[in-house]
Amino acid sequence: MKKIFFLILLPISLNSFSQNIHVSRGIDTNIFKVSEPLNLWLDFLNTKDDSTGSKYWNKNEVEKYGNTSYFRIEKFMYFGRPNYLKLASNIDLKVLGIRKVGELFKITTSFEFPQKDTVNEIMYIFNVFAGYEEGKLKLYNAVNVNPTIQSKTVGYVKYHFPKNHIFNYKLAKKQNDFLVNFCKDFKVPMDTIDYYFASTEEELNRMRGVIYSYVNNGIEIPSGKADSDTRMVFCSGSGEYYPHEILHILIGPYYKNCHHWFNEGFATYFGMSRGKELNWHLERLNSYLLKHPEIDLNNMLKYRALDSYTSYQYVLGGYLIKKAHEKGGIELIKKMLNAGRTKEEFYNAIETHLGIKKTDLNGTIREDLKEMFK
Repeated sequence: MKKIFFLILLPISLNSFSQNIHVSRGIDTNIFKVSEPLNLWLDFLNTKDDSTGSKYWNKNEVEKYGNTSYFRIEKFMYFGRPNYLKLASNIDLKVLGIRKVGELFKITTSFEFPQKDTVNEIMYIFNVFAGYEEGKLKLYNAVNVNPTIQSKTVGYVKYHFPKNHIFNYKLAKKQNDFLVNFCKDFKVPMDTIDYYFASTEEELNRMRGVIYSYVNNGIEIPSGKADSDTRMVFCSGSGEYYPHEILHILIGPYYKNCHHWFNEGFATYFGMSRGKELNWHLERLNSYLLKHPEIDLNNMLKYRALDSYTSYQYVLGGYLIKKAHEKGGIELIKKMLNAGRTKEEFYNAIETHLGIKKTDLNGTIREDLKEMFK
């Protein structure tokens, strides 16, 4: 009955809706004159296919991101499905509001999973924008047109941040200088990076257009994510200097045979993790290991999170990259990164390049950490 009731209130064609798309009763298209952006958004959702839906999107973003990946929130709300609009046909979406912001229309929608015998579970609430392109109304990602974002470019890095943030040019220059020198040392090309950052994850999400996320709970800790395809980095809690995610973008294309632990360890050793240098994580690991003699680092790959701040892959991966750097410099690190992606290749690389047998890892690492922090 709910799905039929709103249709009576709104002067919009029944063909504009699929069975699982709702519109808030508060959106009166006669009073607020928002029928055009509303219908544009509904027509897009009803295509049921990302490539078909691209005709409703602005051409600049389609050309930049591709005709199936132009809707950037799809990356944020990924549920293991390659086609967002096809996924959307199996969930409940509700258009909550449309507001004119300057020359754009901000469209707010909730993404909900139906629950049996209970109310829907709200997973996300997000914004997209609609604006005119060559006289026709088209859809835009919030991250590219959000009026609350300002930008500054320092060297190769274009910073995007909330308008209420006081930009730290000194930190931004430090990061650019570090990246330029890093690329020279590793003989990889340096190119432009879009670096989005905010003081909290919630604030960063709002820059991207996400108003609510069901996973945005708990203690606020620095975090980041790299999108290598678009050379975009998103970081919260770390300010203008956090090279970790950028290093993934710079190195990734040249070390595709890299084991995940070496990859994350490399970025941690050179570019921090959770906003902290590797030694901070190593000291935390040492304290934990002293309290937990049952932890067997001979089989380290079976372990995941140490706590909310440190994971084994970052701290132990960083430790192994550190040992390679101390033993053979950058060239030995490159050999570690190229050693292979399987479990067997990971342990073989440690023995071949660092001289530590798998059966000796637990004792060697524990003793090394004790000596380091005695």
